[in-house]
Amino acid sequence: MEKRIAVVGLGQMGGRIARRLLHKGHPIGVFDVDRDLAGRFAALGATPYDTLSGLAAGHDVVLTVLPNADIVKRVVLGEGGLASGLASGLAAGLAKGSVLIDMTSSVPAVTREIAGILSQRGIRMLDAPVSGGVQKAEQGALTIMVGGEAQVFEDARIVLEDIGSQIFHVGGIGAGHTAKAVNNLITATTLAITSEAMALGVKMGVNAQALLNVINAGSGRSAASETKFPQQILSRKFVPGFSIALMCKDVGIALGMAHDVDSPALISAAVHELWKRGVEQGRGDMDHSAIALVVEEMAGVQISAAS
Repeated sequence: MEKRIAVVGLGQMGGRIARRLLHKGHPIGVFDVDRDLAGRFAALGATPYDTLSGLAAGHDVVLTVLPNADIVKRVVLGEGGLASGLASGLAAGLAKGSVLIDMTSSVPAVTREIAGILSQRGIRMLDAPVSGGVQKAEQGALTIMVGGEAQVFEDARIVLEDIGSQIFHVGGIGAGHTAKAVNNLITATTLAITSEAMALGVKMGVNAQALLNVINAGSGRSAASETKFPQQILSRKFVPGFSIALMCKDVGIALGMAHDVDSPALISAAVHELWKRGVEQGRGDMDHSAIALVVEEMAGVQISAAS
């Protein structure tokens, strides 16, 4: 029997995931606090819902793609949590045996807390954050890192395969969110240090493109130097995708994880300070490649094809 799928959160990623599922022939339900946005999906074949519990009641699999862990908790359990707010959340409508898949970049401890509450009601949960950006989302080529019970993962695989091309089951509940935070910590760090190194080279009089060519032919290369710098930074395009504010949030999640388990995070803490500076400067909504602008401002140089 075909699974009845719903998507909660129709922003940059959630909206593209919803469109991808529609493109694959799924008659999905949708919910977003922006009712006009949700309504626009009706023209694409989706069914918008006015309440979270109403949406949940009609679907076997519900995907949440939301800004942060606090919002996920309120959306699932209702305002105030299980005791006072359940009637307004997804948990009020989800049937026993249904699956909640949280694709938010979230906090593993919060994910485990939510999963524990849902399990008492017979509701299964996976955490399945993604990597790859908006273009990969449109192509159905996201990388998906999944945490949760193996059988639940296998039951949901058919849905995930319509969204991603590389799907990894990385462990129990919360493991997906752990993997995403670690991955984004590395992404944030390599982009930050490449920006600092490029700014230093330019300030020393080396042409930015020539310097980048050397880095990409040597041991300093990374996704930041091979992709972000030529496509976004040297070109000065900074096409909006994954924002500085969201990257700052994810680095913060990784720092919190490190604190909780007493793991060293000296470099991570320094990187977080740079990303916080980007947010404080009002650049939070810009693509995360624009962290180079923060470094440029501090260095007094511009890292462009012309420099």
